[in-house]
Formats: sequence, structure tokens, C-alpha cells
Amino acid sequence: MIAIRLIASLVLAAGVTFGLLFSMHMLIKQNLEEPGEGKAYKIPDITMPDREITNVYDTAKPDKPDDPDEPPPELPEPEFENLELDNSISVSTTIDRAPRIGAIGAFSSDGDYLPIIKPAPKYPSRATAKGLEGYCTVEYTVTTTGETRDVVVVDCPQKIFARSSVKAAGKFKYKPKVIDGEPIEVPGVRNRFTFQMEK
Repeated sequence: MIAIRLIASLVLAAGVTFGLLFSMHMLIKQNLEEPGEGKAYKIPDITMPDREITNVYDTAKPDKPDDPDEPPPELPEPEFENLELDNSISVSTTIDRAPRIGAIGAFSSDGDYLPIIKPAPKYPSRATAKGLEGYCTVEYTVTTTGETRDVVVVDCPQKIFARSSVKAAGKFKYKPKVIDGEPIEVPGVRNRFTFQMEK
């Protein structure tokens, strides 16, 4: 029984293989033949009408406008109200702990720290509107590069001036303190800002 099935399978496989080979042979044979002549189409003649071509190199300039009969009217001068600058605000800076100056120059000379740039704080607009005056003392450390850091408020009865004072002290620049030719930090430096309205 098994032998009969095996023989039948081999016969069927041989038939399929032969059919595939025959089909491939026919397809290859068709591709090798020269293509037949196609249908011929007549192409119509294309003719262009005769036209005269001219080149224009210069364009006509526009006519100059006529001069006006009357000149334009003169504009009136603007009138400004009397503006007076508000010079009623003053901010002063004082140092509670004055620097001791030993020598002024490069880091090679020993000496105490020396203030170089001390911008005044901005007078708070709310304090100006309310007519408030007062003072604010801040404390900070002068670094080896002459800048200030760790700015804190130590005495400020009117808290409205604290923020402006801290911001101004953060912009201070010093000649750093020098000992044996080396710059060192100076902690505990205090500065007092006085906020007054001019009379």
C-alpha cells in the first residue's frame, strides 16, 4: 500500500516538474523573438505663424509732476506744558565699618579692602508714593576678587527699603584685602543706606 502511494507521488511530481520546465522554456522562447512591427501613426506638421519681434531697451520716463500752485501750510509749533523734574529723592550711602587703607595698587602690596564702585539703591516707588523715609543696614563678605556675596539685612526699620538695599550691595566692587601678597576674603562688612526725600 505504501509502495503504491510512493510510486503515485513520484509520477505526479515528475509530471508537475515537466510542466514547469516546459512553461519556462516557452516563456524564454517568446522573449527571444524579435518584436513585431506596431501600428504606424502619422505625425502632423507643426507650423509657426510669422511674427515680428522687436527689442525694447529703454523704458519711457514718467512725466515730472507739476509744481504746486501754493506751498503747503506751515504746521503750528507744538505747545508743551511746563514739565518740572522731580528732584525730591535722594539716596545716600554710608559705611559703618570704614576701610583701613594700607596701600593702593596691585595685589603685591599689602593693604585693606577699598571700595571702588558703590552704586546707589533705587528708591522704591511705593515708598515714594507714601512719602516714606528711612535707612537700611546690610552686611556682606568681600571676596578675593573684590565682589560681594552673602548680603543680608541686619537693621532695616522700614522693610520696604530692604530689597533695594540688598540688590545695590550685591553690585558693589572693592579692591580686595591683601596680606603677604595674597588676596583674602573679608566677612562682616556693613553698609548703611539712607533714604530721604529732599525738602
